[in-house]
Amino acid sequence: MIDSMGSGPYTQLTQEELITMVVKQQADLTKKDAKIVELEEYIDNLLVRVIEEKPSILQSLNAAKPV
Repeated sequence: MIDSMGSGPYTQLTQEELITMVVKQQADLTKKDAKIVELEEYIDNLLVRVIEEKPSILQSLNAAKPV
């Protein structure tokens, strides 16, 4: 068996400290996931507004793209 407990950034932490760190990271990931969903919804809504109000913007972007 390989001794993976030699050295590393977390070897000096207690089990309680490690659990606290994991819980905090999970909370951070949950917040980031929620922010990503919020931004995706914003972009979707913005795109719908552009399509409704000025679809030529999207057409001109597509026409300018080199093949």
